[in-house]
Amino acid sequence: MSPRQENRVLLTPRMIKAARALLGLEQAHLAALAGVSKKTIAVVESATPSRVDARRRAVLEKIRQGLETEFDLEFIFADESTGEGVRIRKRIRC
Repeated sequence: MSPRQENRVLLTPRMIKAARALLGLEQAHLAALAGVSKKTIAVVESATPSRVDARRRAVLEKIRQGLETEFDLEFIFADESTGEGVRIRKRIRC
């Protein structure tokens, strides 16, 4: 997989902001959930790096894992037919 393709599966700043807005989370709460500082969340949400280094990739993965696990979110990644987004998974009741 090329670096460009790998970056497609990483959360974007807009996706992180949208997830926080959907859940009503402050940056501090997301930081605690992901095990990073509030400043790190602020930087990740405001940065648009052309390259993603291993450290940034690890932070984005922690954020994604925390949101998917704790809040049962599903991230939708942009492709040729749809834009990016985030939604709460529908829970099936038996």
